[in-house]
Amino acid sequence: MGLKIKLKLLMHRRLFLLLLSLSLTYAKLLYLDAEKVEKEENNFIAEGNVNLSFGKFFLKTRRINYIKNQEKLIAEGEVFLTDKKEVFLHAKRVVYHLKTKVVELYRVEGKVKDGFFKSDFLRLKGNLYIFRNFCASKCEDYQAELCAKKFIYNSTQGEGTAHNALLKVENVPIFYTPYYSFLTKRKSGFLSPLIGIDSYGGFLYRQPYFWAIDPYSDLTVTADYRSVGMKGIGLHFRKYFSPNFYLESLNEYYYDSSEFSLWWEGRDFYRKNRFLLYGWGYKGKLQFGWDLPSDLDYYYDIFFFDKGKRYKSFAKSYVNYSVEDHQFILNLSGKYFYNLSTGDRSADLLILPDVYFYLKPIRLGKEFSLDLTSELTNFYQYNKNLFRWRIETNFKWRHIFGKTPLTFYFKPYYVYYSSGRYGNKRQVTGFDLKLKSLLYDYDLVRASHWKVFSSFEWVYEFSPFEEKKTPNYDYFDRFSKKNMVNLRNLNILYYKGISVGEIIFEQPYNFYNGYNFPTDGEWVNGKILPLKVYYKFKTPSQDLYLSGKFYYDYQLSKVVYNSNSFSWKAVNTLLTEVKLKFSHFLSKDHLGKRQSEGISYGLSARMGKLYTEMENYYDFFLSKNVRTSLNLSYRKRCWSLGLKYERNYDRDSGKYEWRAMLVFSVFSNPFNFLLTGGRQ
Repeated sequence: MGLKIKLKLLMHRRLFLLLLSLSLTYAKLLYLDAEKVEKEENNFIAEGNVNLSFGKFFLKTRRINYIKNQEKLIAEGEVFLTDKKEVFLHAKRVVYHLKTKVVELYRVEGKVKDGFFKSDFLRLKGNLYIFRNFCASKCEDYQAELCAKKFIYNSTQGEGTAHNALLKVENVPIFYTPYYSFLTKRKSGFLSPLIGIDSYGGFLYRQPYFWAIDPYSDLTVTADYRSVGMKGIGLHFRKYFSPNFYLESLNEYYYDSSEFSLWWEGRDFYRKNRFLLYGWGYKGKLQFGWDLPSDLDYYYDIFFFDKGKRYKSFAKSYVNYSVEDHQFILNLSGKYFYNLSTGDRSADLLILPDVYFYLKPIRLGKEFSLDLTSELTNFYQYNKNLFRWRIETNFKWRHIFGKTPLTFYFKPYYVYYSSGRYGNKRQVTGFDLKLKSLLYDYDLVRASHWKVFSSFEWVYEFSPFEEKKTPNYDYFDRFSKKNMVNLRNLNILYYKGISVGEIIFEQPYNFYNGYNFPTDGEWVNGKILPLKVYYKFKTPSQDLYLSGKFYYDYQLSKVVYNSNSFSWKAVNTLLTEVKLKFSHFLSKDHLGKRQSEGISYGLSARMGKLYTEMENYYDFFLSKNVRTSLNLSYRKRCWSLGLKYERNYDRDSGKYEWRAMLVFSVFSNPFNFLLTGGRQ
């Protein structure tokens, strides 16, 4: 029979420390179950199926020996320790020295959170962890592992040091370093470098150094070397001056030594000294930011690895002060847009000042509400100035007639224009009117497996305000002269309760003779606006998927915009998968002339752990394949190895850039190695 004995314990970090004495004077209650318990002079021995429960931890072993005169506690024989959530450890032997509070574990291995590790020896003393013959991995089978003869980790300082570190994949050595140090806490030191190939096939090395100035500020200095001709340095500064005052800035400088480098081909300028001044911050209700590159191609050349930054259309600097309470919003701001699509700096837009006031809705009874908006804006672009003041009041009334809801909006406004951009001073007084109602929403078809849900609503809008061209980026001024009704029909197809299809029809009609063309925004004559259709269909298994939209213009009697995509999982088994993809895009202007058109097609396939991905984009406007890629790879959970081929058309130079790379990834960290490449 098991004998339950009350003992006392002490916990040390996530590993157990057990304490037992005759007086039982220690602190925390422990329960022990063992098949056999005996006392031999200064030894207490528990044998058999020994189980310990203390706090949130559970320990299981074959034998526990407490040696009182040596103040040593020994657990041996397949020791298992777990908190049943994040920690699962196995060890051959565990020794705890009570006097020095040192824990020693022999032949230990296990899982902590999402990581696995094993070590011949682990010694814990205070905040210091010392491992011998240590290996760690994110995979239970250690298909990829980082090993070290000796590994020391200081949890207080957040610093780890590995001696004779070796990265292995499938037991094959990949990378060795005699010494490697890393930080897990905010502390000054070198960070991991970025090594790879830039978009022009040159070698890239970026080495950051992190300086923890104080608990509330830091500075990262990054040295950037590019073999194709650029060398640079970056300063990234962050600081909390107070809980409501924060500043962050990124300042970069590059010396471009090669005027005839690949990226200058097809461009009409060359700049040797290139820089970026960027930052943002806030102080209370004040927000501010600046974004000033040295040239319009800076983002494209430097941030080739970040598509969001590389293809920016403008750089924005701003200052904004905002006040808000339960009754109103007041916003004071100034904005500067640096146009990255042209070298003509007069095309930049300055908006200063921009004063915006909004009075939040005030209820005027059960069904009525009122809100007010006023904005004062000054634009400066192309060496011309435009001042505009607009004030509008919005009355809203909502009522339900039986089961049919009707919403009515009435918005009177006054607009004052000044300055030479529109000629003489001009004042506009008018109103916008809007009615919205749902005619029906119910199931048109209901069968045992199929159902079709449909809804129909109409929206009527009236505005006598003439359409005016305003500066780019001014999203507040989107008015057009209209006396228009828009009919909208939504239909959803269900199969066995799963949505397998959806189609939306929108048909606007303007009683005034004119509308803004949906692709290029030009004002054209005609009362029937283009029909807009949105659709998506899929099988219940989602092996087939079709989606898209198109606009049909009645004046031109043709589709002026079309975008659709199709995908088909042709093969889908446990070991094999083949997916085909196709998409098409077409846009025409108000004259019916093609603006852009292209198709994209490709496939992705998997057979076991072998993957293939191919994609090509053809531009009908250029009559060229502008982007082609092919990837072949072998992937496992912790590592992958593949070949990657890319071929892109450079519109500046009119040439193709191509390259072939070996791509190796371990623990989700990719390493690209250029095999060959060039231009043609």
